[in-house]
Amino acid sequence: MTGTHKKLATIQDPLSHRVLVVDNDPKLIAEYVHCLGDNFETDDPTSTLTDLEKVWLRDESDEGGVASFDVRSCDQGEAAVEAVAAATRAGRPFAIVFLDRRLPPGIDGLDAASRIREIDPNVNLVIVSDSLGDKPDKIAREIPPADKIFFFEKPFMGVECRQLAAALCGKWHADRALRMANEALEHRVQERTAALHKLAYYDPVTRLPNQFLLLDELDATIDASEDNDGDTAVILLDIDRFSFMNETMGYDSGTELLRSIGNRLSRTFVEDGDHPGATVGRFGSDEFAVVIPGVASEDDTRRLAETVKNTVEAPFLIHGRDLFLKCSVGVAWHPVHGRTARAVFRCAEAALHRSMRDLESPITYYHREMRYRARHRFALEAELRMALDGGRIRAWYQPQQSVTTGELVGVEALARWERQDGSVIPPSEFIPISEEMGMADAIFESILKSVCEDIVSWREHIEKQFPVSVNLSAQQLRGQGVARLVRGTLEEAGIDQRLLRLELTETELLEDLSIAEPALRELSAYGVSIHIDDFGTGYSSLSYLAQLPVQALKIDRSFISKVADSDSTRRVVQAIVALGKALNLGVVAEGVESDRQFAHVRRLGCDAVQGYFIAKPMPAGQLLRWCQGHEATESFNCGTNVINIDSGAS
Repeated sequence: MTGTHKKLATIQDPLSHRVLVVDNDPKLIAEYVHCLGDNFETDDPTSTLTDLEKVWLRDESDEGGVASFDVRSCDQGEAAVEAVAAATRAGRPFAIVFLDRRLPPGIDGLDAASRIREIDPNVNLVIVSDSLGDKPDKIAREIPPADKIFFFEKPFMGVECRQLAAALCGKWHADRALRMANEALEHRVQERTAALHKLAYYDPVTRLPNQFLLLDELDATIDASEDNDGDTAVILLDIDRFSFMNETMGYDSGTELLRSIGNRLSRTFVEDGDHPGATVGRFGSDEFAVVIPGVASEDDTRRLAETVKNTVEAPFLIHGRDLFLKCSVGVAWHPVHGRTARAVFRCAEAALHRSMRDLESPITYYHREMRYRARHRFALEAELRMALDGGRIRAWYQPQQSVTTGELVGVEALARWERQDGSVIPPSEFIPISEEMGMADAIFESILKSVCEDIVSWREHIEKQFPVSVNLSAQQLRGQGVARLVRGTLEEAGIDQRLLRLELTETELLEDLSIAEPALRELSAYGVSIHIDDFGTGYSSLSYLAQLPVQALKIDRSFISKVADSDSTRRVVQAIVALGKALNLGVVAEGVESDRQFAHVRRLGCDAVQGYFIAKPMPAGQLLRWCQGHEATESFNCGTNVINIDSGAS
């Protein structure tokens, strides 16, 4: 039986028709008992009384349709108050109390009624008097509610008393049923409100406070900060490459990892008791926050930030696999960095984003300069969108030259943002922003179209065309549509696919070979060459070179910059060249800036070079003039056959 059904069963209990009669006249009490008794018969019975009782007291009437009352009596006001109190405590309240207006000695009926009302606000009070000159309206105002106080004039007829009792008992039951229904509704509303509150203020995955509750908690801490010593530290952390891990391990493992991180942080900062008032919450998809009040000094804040980082970077065992995480941390504190929760969190976010961009500083503490840089970045983001829409993200080109013949063997397209004021912004400044804004795909498409337009324009001036390399990121590969985009763009422009090379850095390529391989094979089958950029900086097995359709390696500039001065670096370059030759891959040395570096990479067997020693990146028109200015030279001839570095030939 449910709780609601149990309550309804109580309503139907015949003992609920309990009546208390209070009068100091024994004869009158006897009259009450008689007219409310089971054997009461009127001298002139009518169907009206029986019908009324059937309506109000269905199951509580006897077989003959006559109501059944449980009548109790007392002769003094104090006794009446005590009787009502006892009945209420026992859970057997009276439905009606008949109170004589005058009850000498002791308190009178009105005083008794007032005290009874305080004990039981639901009982129906009937003030009995031989005169109604007691101003009923005034009494009803003094002993509210008005719908539960009534007046009965004596002497009265038994049938009138019984009719009144039947009606008021029915009313008492109806009121009680309505109250219980309202209580049940209110309980459901409270449960639903609690559920909505939990949904609105708690993260469903980790069951930790979410961003909204974290802000509220910090506001409350700030409000109480005048009574507390020390600052309130806000430590934000972001799990590096969590989306990649989530895709690799699966949703269930990613969810379990988030819960494990939240549980570990909670045990460290909330459950250990060493940080009273600390709050741990999930601030974003892969971001957590730790709010700690009462931090005595900046040194303590730094120790706490280190503890947060070490806590998360300790190994996790998830579904039988050991996981080693890296995280970026941003720290700000009240009141130094803000007087409101939002202000402090904004500062902590700014510090976190700095850490995420700077791998050498995994923990960043907010300082005022970041606010200026954040505003500058915000303005730059808005300008970048307009620049992309206005076609101001263009390709500049840096030549690649054969080390043996001096011939042009290709150019690399490098993105440049040409601002309206004539300044040029390099990709190192706006490509990371574009990736965070979700614009990387749009910029890749814009550069690809720019390259196609330039190739078409060069046809009129250069007899032999040269291939162009375009940088491709892992983000484009994860989009699954890169091959279709490349094919559609080249065919629309009428460009031979052999004139396009796509370059991926070794680190990006190795993020997920299972995603990269199908897309690269589709591109290679179409006729587009695949080159590995920044080769030598990766961290995995070289077996991928045998399984992927790669045509060339570009040795990272960090090796080339030292090749003239370091024997060990020269041996590394020599090994990379040997590896390329063994796999029949072309080898390009990038970042060549001096004649000594050029001489070394030529002697070590590189096929081609790229760098400031040959030429700096330049716009399409300038590249054309550069080529034309070298057509007659012995070291460079654009009209001769192009050396195919894809095949490894020199």
